[in-house]
Amino acid sequence: MNLLRRRLLGASLIAATGPIVAQTNPYPSRPVTWVVPYPAGGFGDALSRLLAPRIATGLGQPVVVDNKPGAGGQIGAVYAKQQPADGYTVLYGDIGPLAMNAALYQKPGYDPLKDFVPVTRLMTTPTLLVVPASSRIATWADLQKAAAATGNGLSYGSYGPGSFPHVWVEMMKRQTGGKFTHIPYKGAAPAVQDLIGGQIDMLVDVVANSMPLVKDGKLRAIAVIGSDKRLVGLPQVPTLAELGAPGLNTPGWTGVMVRQGTPRAVIERLHQEIVKAVKAPEVERQYAELGIAIAPMAPEEFGAFVQAETVRWGTVIKAAAITLD
Repeated sequence: MNLLRRRLLGASLIAATGPIVAQTNPYPSRPVTWVVPYPAGGFGDALSRLLAPRIATGLGQPVVVDNKPGAGGQIGAVYAKQQPADGYTVLYGDIGPLAMNAALYQKPGYDPLKDFVPVTRLMTTPTLLVVPASSRIATWADLQKAAAATGNGLSYGSYGPGSFPHVWVEMMKRQTGGKFTHIPYKGAAPAVQDLIGGQIDMLVDVVANSMPLVKDGKLRAIAVIGSDKRLVGLPQVPTLAELGAPGLNTPGWTGVMVRQGTPRAVIERLHQEIVKAVKAPEVERQYAELGIAIAPMAPEEFGAFVQAETVRWGTVIKAAAITLD
């Protein structure tokens, strides 16, 4: 074989094999793992299992929800950090593991702003400020007056130290100067039961927990936190924005990240399919009554948002000397 024929043959082999090599591993070519750093049965798990089959349809591969609970979301986040940066492991998270843990723990084992890159925000989630139905507090003004009174002010429950209800009330304390005594519980259920019984004065609670109890006359809702609109299910309850406290009108939120170093094309594909899934009309309808807003963001926008939230909540946590180590 002369030199010319060898060169022509080599060129033809490159031309023939090049596209084949490029197509052997298109993303995704196998199932994607969706890590939820919370137990099965909670809000994040339910949302993830609602979205997973819709995302899978768009990707053309299964999306497997993998619950890795513990340590305020640290176990799941550290696990996701340890996986390859190839887009086959996605971390679902909320305000805790993606923003608050950096201040709550001295060594959380991961940094959401350095070890991960944002894909998209999913939703913003309002909460309710509730009191016992028998409480003397009927309005936001009543609550502020009671918190400013002599003595210990008001007692408030939370799902545990460092939880959103705990940190939010600490933020309110700083902004209003009221007196509030923290009573931590092991989860929402015992806190709600003690609130109904009048053992504590107030609680910041997720809408899905408290709204039925407000409708049944067991609790009284003072304000909606984290929404610019009143809840469809509780149209009589004002928002904090209406009540002149916009600085406290802060929602919870959820979002998705992947390992730092994940190819940009993979991030864009995930963003496209996840946003399509969360904006599906049936998903939006399911959460509308609870005031949950579908609120996706572009990756860079979500990254800036997480950074701002980390600063906001970190300032409150440090000022209140809250630590979970």
